[in-house]
Amino acid sequence: MTVAPGMNWPKISIITPSYNQSIYLEDCIQSILSQNYPNLEYFIIDGGSKDQSIDIIKKYEQQLSGWISEPDEGQSDAINKGMKRASGDLIAWLNTDDYYLPGALQTIARSYQQHPMAPFHFGNGLRVDAFKSQARQFFETGEVAFDRPALIFGLNYILQPATFIRRTSLEKIGYLDVNLHYAMDTDLWLRLSVETEPAAVQALLAASREHGSTKTATGSFKRLEELRLVAEKHSGAPITPGYLCYFFDTLERFTREHEDIYPPTYRKQLIEFWSSTGTLLAQYNARPDGFPIRPTTNQQTRRASAVNRLHRVKKKFMDLIGIRKV
Repeated sequence: MTVAPGMNWPKISIITPSYNQSIYLEDCIQSILSQNYPNLEYFIIDGGSKDQSIDIIKKYEQQLSGWISEPDEGQSDAINKGMKRASGDLIAWLNTDDYYLPGALQTIARSYQQHPMAPFHFGNGLRVDAFKSQARQFFETGEVAFDRPALIFGLNYILQPATFIRRTSLEKIGYLDVNLHYAMDTDLWLRLSVETEPAAVQALLAASREHGSTKTATGSFKRLEELRLVAEKHSGAPITPGYLCYFFDTLERFTREHEDIYPPTYRKQLIEFWSSTGTLLAQYNARPDGFPIRPTTNQQTRRASAVNRLHRVKKKFMDLIGIRKV
């Protein structure tokens, strides 16, 4: 990728948390280095891999800003180790099974120059399978938009590998929560966007591999409970419509795998209820699939109403459990 001359490029720090995924690691590294970005800082934080990962890391050692291989407390801890080393204007993490698309870093640099106070910049990307095929856009309409109530009460529509965080905002709110293993990105986006709205970038930036061994695919009901707790933390509601959609998605897959317990008639009823629950997201300016609707004037009014509803729900829940302002 050729870099445009004569521009004051912001420094971008990338962290790759790595653990026994050598099959994907080299693709990830090459996608970063092939950007030829002139002001790049790149760390690999390995958790003590036993496969070929270390050999691959050493192959690119001279092009890295640093790397370590040591036990950690999980993915969030590994990413935080890298973030605390980073000195860039923007920080991102790219998991080993994901990769950047050509020109991603230049595009983000331009967004940063246009919106230097945004807490994070996020764009569109591709969903691909393990073999980088069957690609489809994450934001299927091609329009990237942010809506905070939709994120709180609905689903996480932020594509993590296509997201770059302003370092000073990250330092202010305190990095990833190391106690979270599935919903740490959702929690981070919500903490970062409390005071200032992030910048939506209308471009394809990264590809997310969706395969059977991802944490999203294997987390099941343990992942669900963590998503529920994060939604409750930010909404004040023990159960949100978005959580119910996650729950029905997981339950529907479980019923397909256990038809001896759950007959097809039950699964049909479940899907109908799931579909009905998805329509509740409209009151938070989101489609049934969780993606926000780009606001018109009427939708902006509805969005303001959703924000007010959020405050009322949180107050009601706090009153319910006996919490009062002092």
